[in-house]
Amino acid sequence: MFEAILIATDDSQLMKNAMKYTANAFPDAKYHILNVINTSDKNIPITNILMKDLKKSSKMAIQDGVDILHDMGIHKINKIIRKGTPSKEIIRYAKEKNIELIVMGTQSKSGTQTYEIGDTCLHVLEHSPIPVLVFDSIVDIKKPKKLLHPSSGSKYSLKAGYMAIELVEYFDGKLEVLSTRGGSETESTFKKLHDFAEEKNLKYKLRPCAVKPHEEIVEESKKYDFMVASLGRPGLKYELRKIYPPFAVGKLEREIIVETRDPILFIED
Repeated sequence: MFEAILIATDDSQLMKNAMKYTANAFPDAKYHILNVINTSDKNIPITNILMKDLKKSSKMAIQDGVDILHDMGIHKINKIIRKGTPSKEIIRYAKEKNIELIVMGTQSKSGTQTYEIGDTCLHVLEHSPIPVLVFDSIVDIKKPKKLLHPSSGSKYSLKAGYMAIELVEYFDGKLEVLSTRGGSETESTFKKLHDFAEEKNLKYKLRPCAVKPHEEIVEESKKYDFMVASLGRPGLKYELRKIYPPFAVGKLEREIIVETRDPILFIED
């Protein structure tokens, strides 16, 4: 499925769990474990003593990641430590090494936020040209069998729909497509997904949201193991994301991230 996976680790329990989950789901990939020493905060002077401690913590985070992957039977591993702004270094490394999937938590290990997305995660989602798998909670380590794909049915969501179907085939699972705009199988995007699924001899269930999209997605997610969502959506704001990246992640996506427990795979159009 994915041949090169980047795990941006901070040695938190959340990321250790995410690493185990990802390795279990995609055991044949080559893994890249990256820890970024954050030197971007100008309010914190980086003394020699502090840098020494930061390097030591970074090495420990990387080694813990290697140990976890070894225990999961993964041995194709690259270990990377970088300095700078975490989100920029994550994106830069992913481009340099042709990474196909970025895995990260929504919060740093020192974060105290409960209903917000950490800056690093948000910035990666805003700028990443490749899929990003985000974890907001500790989850059971298992192969996902029931996948949920909320979709606006716009042209921007088609790529995520194709990915959802490919993942269902890969996991030998089941898929529900939840139309956030009340679309039917006759609409262009959903018709293309229906045809693509038929080519693979797969079936999926399509139904419209009955209530507010974010409420129904959050409620439905409790019945599923994994979510595949598109950052693409109709409207001028998304079209202007290249000029102003914060437009790349909408209000609905932010609400879904902080209110669901499932791992969420976000796909840009």
